[in-house]
Amino acid sequence: MAKDVVIRTTTYEDVPAVQIPIENSEDMALFVDTSDATLTSGGQMLNGYTSYADGVKYTGNITSKTGSDLSVSGATVTVPAGYYASQQTKSVDNGTVVPQATITGTAATVTAGTNTLTLEKTVSNTPNVSTAGYISAGTAGNSDISLTANVTTKAAATLQPGTSAVTIAAGTYCTGAQTIAAEPNYLAANIVAGKSLWGLNGSAQIPVISQDSTTHILSIS
Repeated sequence: MAKDVVIRTTTYEDVPAVQIPIENSEDMALFVDTSDATLTSGGQMLNGYTSYADGVKYTGNITSKTGSDLSVSGATVTVPAGYYASQQTKSVDNGTVVPQATITGTAATVTAGTNTLTLEKTVSNTPNVSTAGYISAGTAGNSDISLTANVTTKAAATLQPGTSAVTIAAGTYCTGAQTIAAEPNYLAANIVAGKSLWGLNGSAQIPVISQDSTTHILSIS
């Protein structure tokens, strides 16, 4: 931008810059009007460059980037902010969508991208059973065989150790968790020496009480 400059009462119109001699030097100092510049921050210039705008010096901070800064995840390319001196390319996934199937009851839902397909199948209330032993209730069969329920079920329970064994019969189908209760006092120090409980030998000593026949003093050892 040019400005009118007055030197010793003389006006010079549209002066874009002024050169002034430097004392004791053959060089000239150059003063340029920068008031019409549009630069307002270092974020508008590449890193390492400087410039003046409206009397202010700015240092660039835009980072230079290359193709190695690009990253790929599936069909998505991430391009970090910065300056790219040339066009960059990156290979990506071909976009093939693997269908995902969800089965609920007699219906299967297949999803591929934004497309959803639901398949339903009508089934008979009479299961196609060919082997006895896995019918939980009632009877079931097909044209070749008819079977009656013969599986014992057992609901969730907590089993307490005792003087008698707790047995879950073979072939029992547990419909809930079976928990063996824990006993924090199951320690050798709580079992009399010479005895054992479930393989843990006791270490507790039984006190022996005796009385002197003369003094009648009781002793505990």
